Amino acid sequence: MQKPTTITIITSPTTVSQPLPSSSPTTKQGPVQYRIEERHRTVYFSSDQHPSQWDPQSITQILKLADIAEGSESAAAEQSLPRTNSTGDPFIVIEESPTTGRSKDLPPPPDPSRISTYFYPRRSSPKTPKFPSSALDQPRRSPKSSLTRPRILFYHKHDPHYGFTNFSAHPVYYRGKKYPTSEHLFQSFKFQDYRPGLAEHIRTCSERPSVAFAEARRFSPEVRPDWKDLNLQKMEETLYLKFTQHLDLKAELLSTGNAELIEDSDKDAFWGVGPDGKGRNELGKALERLRDQLREA
Repeated sequence: MQKPTTITIITSPTTVSQPLPSSSPTTKQGPVQYRIEERHRTVYFSSDQHPSQWDPQSITQILKLADIAEGSESAAAEQSLPRTNSTGDPFIVIEESPTTGRSKDLPPPPDPSRISTYFYPRRSSPKTPKFPSSALDQPRRSPKSSLTRPRILFYHKHDPHYGFTNFSAHPVYYRGKKYPTSEHLFQSFKFQDYRPGLAEHIRTCSERPSVAFAEARRFSPEVRPDWKDLNLQKMEETLYLKFTQHLDLKAELLSTGNAELIEDSDKDAFWGVGPDGKGRNELGKALERLRDQLREA
């Protein structure tokens, strides 16, 4: 009778096989071809018959016995260990079972009278923590975002708060005279007490604020020389007259709470935000100062 030999049959899905290495290890008997697979089911047993004398039916029978042995495990083990049918061709690793010099890491030779099945569960990659979808939907905010004021943009005629612009159709009275819009009054301030004739011309040239603006630009060489020092003050005066003479506008302004008021003009980087959105927005700031003034009154 031949010396008992430990036979290892490893079955594993072919989809997880890795390609053969560029070089194969050699032994005294010559090169040994092998392939690396992820172990999913390994069967150890002993036999007095050399594997070269086996036939395919014997291998199939061995695998069936392994399935039966697996099914006889306890319910707890069945839940914790995966069960998958063997796919692809199994391959055989022959390990001699010497009585001496055996590695400590290798299990002792199995009893020829029993079949042992060893399972090697796949290593699972660390699971990515799951977060509620509502948390993922929230936009990222800077630590100071809670202190950011809401923003109210105004400029276009079809948008809300058009009355905050100087082009809205709200006439303003100043020194007993009616100005069709607050734009008329503000542009006339460029000539008030310096070129009164031109100031009157701005008031009466047209009902349209765009015309008053264009006429003031046409006579820009005649603008009072200290205008750059007075323009913010005159804007505040114009807005105060407009919003105190139209109570609906006053209520609308006060209803904005603490919001940042922004003239969303892409043409004016001084009174508005300009084409790049980084302008000074002096009109919006003047309206905020007026809002504070009206609340304190």
